[in-house]
Amino acid sequence: MNKKSNEIFFYAPLGQNLLPEKIGGAEVGCLKTLEIYKSAGYDITVLHKPSMAQGQFIYLLKTFFFPLRLIQLLLLHKSVPIHIVGFYRKIVYYEWLLMKISKCLKHKVIYELRNGSMISSYNEGGIVYRTFLKSLLLESDIVLCQGLDYVKFIQSKWGIERSYYPNYIMDEFIKPHSLSRSYPIRLIYFGRITKSKNIDVIIEILSYIRSAGIDAVLDLIGGYDKAYYELLQLKIKEVGLDQFCVYFYGRKSFSFISEKLQGASYFVFPSQESQEGHSNSLTEAMGRGVVPIVSTAGFNRSICGCQDLVVNSVNGKEFANKIIEIEDAQKWGEYSAFVYKRVLNNYTQSIVSKKLISYVTSL
Repeated sequence: MNKKSNEIFFYAPLGQNLLPEKIGGAEVGCLKTLEIYKSAGYDITVLHKPSMAQGQFIYLLKTFFFPLRLIQLLLLHKSVPIHIVGFYRKIVYYEWLLMKISKCLKHKVIYELRNGSMISSYNEGGIVYRTFLKSLLLESDIVLCQGLDYVKFIQSKWGIERSYYPNYIMDEFIKPHSLSRSYPIRLIYFGRITKSKNIDVIIEILSYIRSAGIDAVLDLIGGYDKAYYELLQLKIKEVGLDQFCVYFYGRKSFSFISEKLQGASYFVFPSQESQEGHSNSLTEAMGRGVVPIVSTAGFNRSICGCQDLVVNSVNGKEFANKIIEIEDAQKWGEYSAFVYKRVLNNYTQSIVSKKLISYVTSL
């Protein structure tokens, strides 16, 4: 069977069999990539990355047999490129195997680096791990980097140019910038409500801000389990807040989130997630002019593009002080306009999709 010029195999986690509250940034980002390919007229064969959603036995079974299925597909569809969405840590050897199978059967490979820990994984890994990761990064025909840090690292390490492919917001999400915001001041976080995202620290931040005399409330949007929710309720009482200051909405539609972003002042993001990459939530908040106050996790610093909005340690008081300083200096409007323009110039569907298609057509 001959290759059709617009055919691509896409190996990625797309949320198959996952509960809604388990779907994270990786799945959302991959679904956006799939949409770019479809909108550009590509004929996509989706190869779902095995997950633990159906239990360990099914996961191991699918993982074991997938390379055999891949060989069969590659033999039937001559020269069709394969896009492998990679997570490179414990699974680097498996991803290397998929890349090698594809290359040996004369197929071009697009390897996409997700999450924000590739550099630390490489630096902290042993010689065998480094050898396999290096092979993935140098032998793949195209390497898509979610963060500019990766492009610079690969260039400085091996003198090879790789491609920047950040997360982005959909074009229909873009609205004219507005300096209107509601009072009391609204802090907002949306995404997975988990311990690694430090939601308890966000509650502390609200407490410090209110203690400084700023009338503020907090909106928390995202799925959570009962045990963590109960811990957060205890935290609210511990810091002296009441139920009218912190609002839990659970998992909501994007239209609901979009509505809440209108009038919100600060997106608070003290994440310590070890796999944090380019946060979709961060980009979406900035795209509505909501000023982010973020940790150094993942690519937060380069996405914000302004050190004034980055806190170097995950400390509730330091995060709160950033907000208090901005309010006292009456600089919220200035920062709001800055982050809005940054998204418009770098992280929109039309800009990023053109980049991806240009990379792929170069094959």
